[in-house]
Amino acid sequence: MGSMGSTSSARAQEMRRVLAQWQRSGLRLRAFGEQRGIPLSTLRWWRRVFRAAGAAAPAVAFTEVPAPVSVPRPPAVLEIVLASGHLIRVPAGADRATLEQVLEILQPRC
Repeated sequence: MGSMGSTSSARAQEMRRVLAQWQRSGLRLRAFGEQRGIPLSTLRWWRRVFRAAGAAAPAVAFTEVPAPVSVPRPPAVLEIVLASGHLIRVPAGADRATLEQVLEILQPRC
């Protein structure tokens, strides 16, 4: 906790989001507060708290996460949509004879 107040409490996190919205809004602090029903004194106080703590803007850090070397890939699937609306998913490696039988069975119903 700093000399002015905590910057890690739930209220501080909420006010950090509010001040970030204000910064993106392009409005003057007074107008922004009036639109949201937040007293100007409250916004100014929290702005001072964050500045004193060196946290005027929310800190964002990006880290590149490398893809795992051995990611299992799902087998390729062929999808066939018949005129009747039936959807047939054919897994990779399916034999032709089985596929022909399925299509013959569905043919009269299509």
